[in-house]
Amino acid sequence: MQPRLTAAGVVIERVVSRKKTGPDRAALDWALARGVPHGGWCPAGRIAEDGAIPPRYRLTEMPDGDAYRQRTRANVRDAYATLLLSVGPELTGGSR
Repeated sequence: MQPRLTAAGVVIERVVSRKKTGPDRAALDWALARGVPHGGWCPAGRIAEDGAIPPRYRLTEMPDGDAYRQRTRANVRDAYATLLLSVGPELTGGSR
């Protein structure tokens, strides 16, 4: 879906996130609080570093199990734009 452009800039029409922790969770919480549609792919079993991903997040489990790399690629593929945040000068892990 293409975002609508307005005089003020881009209107966010959908947030796609992998729902791990930190910025991923913040993006989905922001969308939920504002009624913005959200989605994305998550690991099978809805696992995250801090336990199970709550059902309030409308994410789709990857069909092939523990596929973190495939999940990240699917989320990038399904988004109009991708935002990466890093505290370090070089990207690591799935962000890289």
